[in-house]
Amino acid sequence: MTECTVHQAAEAFIGHLRESGKKERTLYTYRKDLDVVESFFGADRQLAEIRLPQVGKFYKSDLLLKLPDGKERAERTVTKTVRVFRMMMVWARESGRIEELPLPKSTPMGHSRVKESSDEQPNG
Repeated sequence: MTECTVHQAAEAFIGHLRESGKKERTLYTYRKDLDVVESFFGADRQLAEIRLPQVGKFYKSDLLLKLPDGKERAERTVTKTVRVFRMMMVWARESGRIEELPLPKSTPMGHSRVKESSDEQPNG
């Protein structure tokens, strides 16, 4: 497992997406989503130190759910930020930066979900 801070992981993830051919606008918006992640967890925190209870707190935090002026963020925005965070964490596990995914079962796994076992039902 590679030691890696939240900031280092975010930068490496964006680099990976760039190499994969993602458009610059997409990379820009994903980086903004990851800025929210960094603000909550701390840019210098080791990615492998993030645990499930902390992710649960992030999902309920004002940092994620509200704008700086206190107004509610649009649900689409919150969902996208959670999705980008999930994508980064899945990538971090696949690239050996973390061993376990600290994601609540309620985290939507989307199209990139890797099936953990063959007995999972797609709509269950």
